[in-house]
Amino acid sequence: MSSDAARADEARRLATLVGDDHRAAYELVERQLAVLVLRTQVLLSLSGIVITVTGFSGRAIAQSGPAARYSIVVGILVVLLAALTAIGGVLRLRWLSQILGADARTTLETGLALRDQKARYLAVSMILFGVGFAAYCVAIAQLLLDPY
Repeated sequence: MSSDAARADEARRLATLVGDDHRAAYELVERQLAVLVLRTQVLLSLSGIVITVTGFSGRAIAQSGPAARYSIVVGILVVLLAALTAIGGVLRLRWLSQILGADARTTLETGLALRDQKARYLAVSMILFGVGFAAYCVAIAQLLLDPY
């Protein structure tokens, strides 16, 4: 089943779930978009913590050896890429009311498409954050293993 067909089926099932109350269906999609924004804010908060810790401890970590130096640089850059992906893909402002279609079903399908697109950006951001955070943790491990 194509993604358009799956989306049309989801829109149909969603409308049925809310008794064909198109406003309720619209509000449900609106709430799903809000969840994506909240999760993105959590990812950005974690990214901010990584950047703050780097500001305080980055030099000490980097001085523990070349592996730590490269790991912390890769980690912080990939975490930055994750944050930029989240900002550009999920937090980019597009009002649900801007995509009102000719009929309620078309509007619902377009809203679901927007939700799916933002969810994909968040998924990519989370993967990037995980990779960057792992590299960052390797750098910290190098510091902890450094015999001085």
